[in-house]
Amino acid sequence: MNQVLTQFAAAAETTDMQPPLVTVVIVNYNYAQFLKACIARIDRQDYPNLQCIVLDCASSDDSVSVIEEAIRQAKNPFFRLLRRDVNHGHLSNAVSVLDEIKGVFVTFLDADDFLFPEFVSTHVKAHLNDLYSAAVSVTDMIQIDAAGQVLAGTCHWHQKWRASEPGTAWTDLTEARSWTAASPFVLQKAELPRLSYIPAWWSSWPPDRWIWSATSGLMFRRSVVESLSPSSTSTPEDQQNLSFDGYFARVAHSVGGTLVVDSAHGAYRRHGRNVWSGNPVLGGQTTNGVRDELAIFRGIQKVARQVVIAKYRELMQMLGGPLYYSIAWQLMSHQEFLDFVKHHEDDRAIWENTIRIAKAAK
Repeated sequence: MNQVLTQFAAAAETTDMQPPLVTVVIVNYNYAQFLKACIARIDRQDYPNLQCIVLDCASSDDSVSVIEEAIRQAKNPFFRLLRRDVNHGHLSNAVSVLDEIKGVFVTFLDADDFLFPEFVSTHVKAHLNDLYSAAVSVTDMIQIDAAGQVLAGTCHWHQKWRASEPGTAWTDLTEARSWTAASPFVLQKAELPRLSYIPAWWSSWPPDRWIWSATSGLMFRRSVVESLSPSSTSTPEDQQNLSFDGYFARVAHSVGGTLVVDSAHGAYRRHGRNVWSGNPVLGGQTTNGVRDELAIFRGIQKVARQVVIAKYRELMQMLGGPLYYSIAWQLMSHQEFLDFVKHHEDDRAIWENTIRIAKAAK
C-alpha cells in the first residue's frame, strides 16, 4: 500500500492527471455485528483516492454507535456517517445519497459484506482499460457464513460461463492496457485476471440472464447511476421490494455494457437474516432464491420502463436515438412500444428501424 501511495504522490507532482475519486457507500440496516469488519476493510483499501459514506437506515440496534467508533479508529479521514429516520428499502436507501457522492465511480456495499484490499484498485484498473469503457464492472465474491467460515469460492449465480457459450458477445480484454498513477503518460498492461467486455446490445433483460455477482461486487460510473435513478420517476411502493443490484446492474448494462473481472475481490455473507442470504449454498451454477421470481423481475422492468419514458429528452441526448429506442423495445411489449412511439413522430425513422432490426433478429 505504501508503494501505491508513493506512486500517487509522485504522479501528482509531475502531471495534472490523478486517479479518479471513488466513492464507497456502505448501506446498513441493523447489521451492527458486521459493521466493524466492513468499515475496517474499506480503511485498508490499497487505492489512494477514496470517499466513504456510511449510510444507516433507521437501525434499531446499536449500529450507529458501532459506526461512530469504527470511524474514530480508522486510519483514513475519508469516512462520513449519514443517518435516515426511515428505512425505505434497498434501492431507495441507496439512491437517497446521490447528492453526497463525489466520486467518478461508485460502489454500494451492503454492510454485512466486506471488500478485499485490492477491490477498488482492481475495478478502477478495469474501467480505465484502453479498449472498451463500460457503465458497470463486476468482480466475483467468495461466500461466507455469519462467523466468517468460507462456504464457496464464487457467487454461483454469477454466470461467468456465458463467456464460452456459442455465439457469445463477450470480448476478451486480458491483454488490454490501463492507466495508472505510476505511469500517467504511458498506459501499461492491466495485469488483471481474465477481463471481458460485454456490449450493451447483448441484452440484460432476458429474466434468466444474470452476469453479475451481488451489489457489493459492482462498481458503477456515477453518471450512470445519477442518470438512471428512479428516485423521481416511480413511486416508493414500486421500489420497495427491489434490490439495488437487481435494478441497476441490468439497466446500467443496457446503456453502457459490463466489464467482468474473473476473480473474487470481496465476501458475500450468508447469515440468514434476509431472504436471499438465508438460502443454503447448494452448488451448481444456477440461482436459488428470490432473484428467480418473475414478479420481482417484472417490478424491475416496470421501474426501468418508467425511467426511460420519464427521462426521454435527457436519455435521447445522452444515448442517441438508436440505443434509446432499443432499450425501450426491450422493456415494453410490442403494443406498449407502439403506444409510446406515436407520441414521438419526429423520431419515426429511428424507431421504425428498431422494429425492423428486432423482427429480423427473430
